[in-house]
Amino acid sequence: MKFLRLTLAALLLTIPIATRAEEENRYDLLGKMLMPFVNVFAKTTTNPNRAFAFTARLEQLTDTPPALLGIEADIAVQYPDKLRLHGPVLGEEITICRNGQDLWAFPGSKIEPLLKAAASEKKLPKADRKFRLEPFELPIPEKQFVLLPVLFQVKDIGSEPLDGEPCRVMDVFLMPELAKSLKAQGWAARVWVRGDAKPARISVAKPGWNITVRFEHVEFAPKLPDSMWEPTSEQAADVLKLDPVRYQQLLGTLMK
Repeated sequence: MKFLRLTLAALLLTIPIATRAEEENRYDLLGKMLMPFVNVFAKTTTNPNRAFAFTARLEQLTDTPPALLGIEADIAVQYPDKLRLHGPVLGEEITICRNGQDLWAFPGSKIEPLLKAAASEKKLPKADRKFRLEPFELPIPEKQFVLLPVLFQVKDIGSEPLDGEPCRVMDVFLMPELAKSLKAQGWAARVWVRGDAKPARISVAKPGWNITVRFEHVEFAPKLPDSMWEPTSEQAADVLKLDPVRYQQLLGTLMK
């Protein structure tokens, strides 16, 4: 926490006052896009929205077969400990859910063999038997969130329509000092922002690698329906219950 505060202060001092004034508009827009997500993970906040949900569509990913481009995933998060992922994996529509310490996945009849096959091929991430699920929580006071855009360099690219909707396009880079400390030199992002400041598309790249994701149906709310975190009646007969270690392994396997 102390390191982050000092970093923010140092970066503020390195930006000339004239430059801050000239760039206020695009930094303000970046902040408006990021803040609703960040507020969901705040330990304390005056913002009433503590949950979000959206659909993400893969448009581009380095070395990905063309048949996989266009796949969609539904993602829902609610503070402090709820997460739901739904999307296609290896030709199957799967759901992984965390509801506090209650962890489950569907369809269990497909996911159990997936975990066993990964284990037999030694592809499972190493399990930490001391692993426990913690709340989704940022160790940063809400009053410091306003400084978040200062961690980036932002270049205004202009306007571009997506499906007929005008979007503001910006290139975003970590401040050089921060990129060096995080060993993230060479990383860059391009964001397309809708008129309501919600993300429409994000492209992240480093030398030799790129991913582009389209965002749809981005919604924020004080909370999501309780049914979001429970299996449907159709899913109930084929639910695989998970402990924290297997949950960690399943997420790691899918990320790979």
